[in-house]
Amino acid sequence: RVSRASLMMRQTALALGRRAAAASKVAAAGLAESALVGSAARAPIHARGIASKVIAAEFVAPSASRILAGAAAFGGLFAASATMATAVNIVDVETLPQAKAAVTKEKLPFSKVTLYQYDVCPFCNKVKAYLDYRGIPYDVVEVNPLTKSEIKFSKEYRKVPIVMVDDEQLNDSAHIIATLDERLGKIAPPGFIGGKAMTEKEEKWAKWVDAWFVHVITPNIYRTWAEAFKSFDYITERGKFGWVERQSVRLSGAVSMYLISQNVLKKRHGIEDERLELYKALEDWMENGVGGAAFCGGDVPNVADISVFGVLRAVKTFETFDDALANVKSVEGWYRRMEKEVGEATRTDGIAN
Repeated sequence: RVSRASLMMRQTALALGRRAAAASKVAAAGLAESALVGSAARAPIHARGIASKVIAAEFVAPSASRILAGAAAFGGLFAASATMATAVNIVDVETLPQAKAAVTKEKLPFSKVTLYQYDVCPFCNKVKAYLDYRGIPYDVVEVNPLTKSEIKFSKEYRKVPIVMVDDEQLNDSAHIIATLDERLGKIAPPGFIGGKAMTEKEEKWAKWVDAWFVHVITPNIYRTWAEAFKSFDYITERGKFGWVERQSVRLSGAVSMYLISQNVLKKRHGIEDERLELYKALEDWMENGVGGAAFCGGDVPNVADISVFGVLRAVKTFETFDDALANVKSVEGWYRRMEKEVGEATRTDGIAN
């Protein structure tokens, strides 16, 4: 039985496939102008007052003049957004995540939350997954990866995600999540790690996401030219950009990320077969991270669950996601449970994550 959701996704897949094919021909003519790359850096994660170090790679896109010199150092971590194939793992409408009522502003210890993001950034998706899970309403500002004019207020920190909580700026996905969770206490739905310090297991797997999993995901996303162009379809639909800006980002981003992924990232991380490494990573997560429990956190999700889910949800409409679920059967059950726990997006623009 094919669900209504599956039919809608199938129609979307055909439309985006046609756009990706057309874009590939344009790219072949050599219209790329600059590259979009990610930046990997060490950043602190604070777990309810107990500081620990993890490798956190937050996203940044350098100016065109710095692209070539910085390619080896930055190695982009863009995740992708395209469309979920429906030939396998078809999900009935009844099993899709249910809408979760956002927490009323009167119950929040702050008035407004604004997320500055790249729609496909896995670290931004970690933050969105957390905000959705806690039912926090938030505004979203799409940042132009080339100009970054939307975050010009941030003079020193030029990466995403950035979250503004009223007038306070929070940087780094791990720190953002920990800070918000500490302030929220028991206001949002219970079940998260609350005021407890990170367990050793939770800290290990949260670090694993930033240190390894995102590096395995990236070359899978840009494995072929068609996949690379699909990953930048979002720029034609999100953000307040002009037509020239959208096409410049889409063309230059797709071309550069394909080349960087194949010639820099795979060599840098010792990856020969990107799909095989992805399957191994997910098998490791399910066997040793989640184990025999419903979640890494046991009966409820923890920071590691939110992190892995956020990264996977960033590519849920891409071929990478479909292949992963088809080849690592144990992942889908955990992912569907996480979908239900996280619920639908609580972002104020009504767009699904």
